[in-house]
Amino acid sequence: MPLFQAGERLDVLDGLRGLAIALVVWYHAWLVSGQGIAGLNFMAEAGFLGVDLFFFISGFCIFFPYARAMRTGRPVPTTRRFFLRRAVKILPSYLLALTVFAIVYHARFASPVEAAVQLVSHVTFMHTLSPLTFGAISGPLWTIGVEVQFYLLFPLIAPWVRRSPLAAYAVLAVFAETYRFIVGQAGLGSTFMFINQLPAYLDVFGSGMFAAHLLTTLKRPQTERAKRLYTLGSFTAFAVAVAGLSEVAAISRGADINAAYDWVNAARIAIGPLCIALALSTSFALPRWQSILTTRAFVFLSMISYNLYLWNLEIDVWYHQAGFPPPATFALGIVTSLLLATAITYAVERPILAADLAGALRSMHGRLSGKPTPERQKAA
Repeated sequence: MPLFQAGERLDVLDGLRGLAIALVVWYHAWLVSGQGIAGLNFMAEAGFLGVDLFFFISGFCIFFPYARAMRTGRPVPTTRRFFLRRAVKILPSYLLALTVFAIVYHARFASPVEAAVQLVSHVTFMHTLSPLTFGAISGPLWTIGVEVQFYLLFPLIAPWVRRSPLAAYAVLAVFAETYRFIVGQAGLGSTFMFINQLPAYLDVFGSGMFAAHLLTTLKRPQTERAKRLYTLGSFTAFAVAVAGLSEVAAISRGADINAAYDWVNAARIAIGPLCIALALSTSFALPRWQSILTTRAFVFLSMISYNLYLWNLEIDVWYHQAGFPPPATFALGIVTSLLLATAITYAVERPILAADLAGALRSMHGRLSGKPTPERQKAA
């Protein structure tokens, strides 16, 4: 039997998303406060790599309906539906955060013209393309720009991945590695902006898409021995991931963070396969090992991860600027971020998603264009 059936939740992927946001929040709290946890600081110091895991999961989740359609023979989601669903998921929380940050940091804008340029670049998600707008309003927003830029390419990439999953992933990996090689040879491998453009992550997104294909195609292991082997593989993948975090932390601690960025740019080719191995082996592992990732804490963090990501760094900064001591900045920043992200998720994000705003927009488009919609067809 294939791993995922229609309607099943991707609990392991939810757990990995929860793990990714925990790493990023921990990293930001450590970065601002300088406060760490004895013996575990290396995970905080390299926690920015949680973004790679986010992009892997994003590639998995947006391609999963297409991969499942390949197996069931059902129609794939339309391009219009894909963009509407992404807009409904991304825009409300993003625009709320962007508005608040633009008001709070209005003094950063030298003139109304500069403010307009910054806001337009962020609203159009093109702010990653210029050093004048990259990170100008809020640092973490660059990842939303990369994410949406990938969404624009997704309708072109998805059919190709459906036809030839492995070949498509290989081509994306070659393209991304070529970009990273050029950046490194140009002496820009330690420049945060250049190593974090969309081309540098195409294989990470692609690895998520390929993992979705594998996990809707492969069959569940039926024997305890097979499950134990997958569990061993999962332990190994986690060990390699932790070793990578430790290496990045050691480099940044011994030299500076730019040296760590240079290392990541050179080694990122390994992140996609590692994420595939991690997701695949953990999904097939023994239930007891899976349950570590699928605890309520990780699943809850996954649920609020988007809003938690948008707000946590700025909240840390606000506590720091208010003069709170490092331990208080670290603890209060995390707690306040969790509370605010939970409030926005349940008061804004989830009600909008539950209302099926995308469906309402499709109906409106159908009425304006005169084309039949499912609702009108049912009424007829």
